[in-house]
Amino acid sequence: MFNEKYLEKFLRERNVEFELLKFDEPVISSELARKQINGIIIKSILLICNDKHLLCLLLGKDKIDFEKIKRELNYKNVRLVKAKEVKEITGYDIGAVPPIAHKQKIKTVVDSKVGMLDDEEVHLGGGSHYHLLKIKKKE
Repeated sequence: MFNEKYLEKFLRERNVEFELLKFDEPVISSELARKQINGIIIKSILLICNDKHLLCLLLGKDKIDFEKIKRELNYKNVRLVKAKEVKEITGYDIGAVPPIAHKQKIKTVVDSKVGMLDDEEVHLGGGSHYHLLKIKKKE
């Protein structure tokens, strides 16, 4: 079972500096997470591009640009992964997907806006609907 405990174990085994934040209210979207924290939120969007999986990390306030993905990465077909597929591919429920520690290897791209952030710490999916991963950008 992939959840916040699995994510925590994965990160500890790799000596990664992080904090798992637990909330009483769900944080399954960047909008809900923004109500809970004052910080940068990075969302994980899982796509299928030319029949291959692609995880896109972008600012929580931004929307995925399918045409840019096609153009920049030379894909012909791009679509969002359905909720059931997210669980099958990553091991996590939709709305809880962290950027790492997935059921299978997934090619990942990070939006350039994330790389240009001045903030040192970011918040991402924490493995459950009630957790966020707080981690330094360099990690």
